[in-house]
Amino acid sequence: MGDDEGLEEWNTMAREIVGMYRAVWVEVERQFPTLSAEERQRLCSFIFPFMNNVFTMAVNEGVMEDVAKTVGKGKKKR
Repeated sequence: MGDDEGLEEWNTMAREIVGMYRAVWVEVERQFPTLSAEERQRLCSFIFPFMNNVFTMAVNEGVMEDVAKTVGKGKKKR
């Protein structure tokens, strides 16, 4: 994989993550139109850390799968 391919992969992932945050923001605005902008921001501030945890778990899961694959390749079945 070249540098350009790796960078494009990161750019794609960043766009998807930003899109998810935007979707949450839009949904909060849609479901709670009577709240002030400050209250909607506080609500999103409550939700976003949970999203961060999900992204972190997903990244760590990918790392753990990569480690498991490299460790498992060295073993031979007899």
